[in-house]
Amino acid sequence: MKVFVNRLLAFAIDYTVIVVYGVLLFGLSTWISSSIGLHMKENPVIGQLIGFLTVSIPVFLYFYLTEKGNHKGTLGKRMQKLCVTISEKHFQKPVLIRNLVKFIPWEIAHTGVHWMKYYEREGIENPLWVWFLLIIPQLIVIAYIISIFQTKGHGSFYDNIAGTRVVSVTQSAQFLK
Repeated sequence: MKVFVNRLLAFAIDYTVIVVYGVLLFGLSTWISSSIGLHMKENPVIGQLIGFLTVSIPVFLYFYLTEKGNHKGTLGKRMQKLCVTISEKHFQKPVLIRNLVKFIPWEIAHTGVHWMKYYEREGIENPLWVWFLLIIPQLIVIAYIISIFQTKGHGSFYDNIAGTRVVSVTQSAQFLK
């Protein structure tokens, strides 16, 4: 259970890193927009693309590159003395698969938010498919949390798919193959 608590603390640290990046990005984009007088009405596809390139890709790369690097963990995992290990060789690039599966709900939710804002701005009721894009990711994340709790912090749904585990640094040698 200690790994579970440490994993929650690691998540809080990593989330703080993401929030700080987001605040800086928002401040920079606001400053640039006001400096050049850019006030265009957002198109949901353009908004999704901008968000994907400026938020989703950098956050994904933060997790992927730090978890596949020498320390095998993000700043939060390293501070909590945790690392991502490969427990099974399901894929050639398990850390890549782990993070792709982990962030799919996030990207689906972003798409839903962009379309929800668009329909609200246009005064149109949100279609059912937009609600689907907003609710399904929440259910997937709940399943992720339950799976992490069930394995006492060592694994999750996305870890099972990728063949990875999160363990304390002292336990990592027994999981490496």
